[in-house]
Amino acid sequence: MPGHGTVNWFDIRTPDPDASQAFGAALFGWSFRDFELGDGGASTIWLGDQEIGLMTRAQGPAGSPATVLYVYVEDLTGTVDRARELGAKVTVEPVFVDEETGAFADLVDPAGVTIGLWGRTL
Repeated sequence: MPGHGTVNWFDIRTPDPDASQAFGAALFGWSFRDFELGDGGASTIWLGDQEIGLMTRAQGPAGSPATVLYVYVEDLTGTVDRARELGAKVTVEPVFVDEETGAFADLVDPAGVTIGLWGRTL
C-alpha cells in the first residue's frame, strides 16, 4: 500500500496519443495496453511488468496537453473537502472506479495546477 501523500500514478493527456506513445517507448522503454474508458479509449502505461500510468486523448475546453500526478490519500472525500477549504476547485468529484483501481478525484490548486488524488475507497 502506498503511503499517504506519495505520488504513485500519472495521467498523460495528449492531443496525439500515437506520437506520445512512440516518444515514451523510445525514450523510457514504456509499453502500452489498450484500456476502455466510459468516454473513449485510453492506454495504460507499463514499465516492464509494472503498470505506472494512463494515457488519454486531451479533450474539451480543458483539453490542452498535460501530465497529471496522482497523490495517494487515505481519506479521499476528506482530502477533497480540505482542498476546497484551502481554495482548490474540484474538477472531478470523487468517484469509485472498481476494487482494483480504487477511487480518484481531480482538483486545481489556487495557483492553477491540476493535481489528482487517489485512494482505495471514497
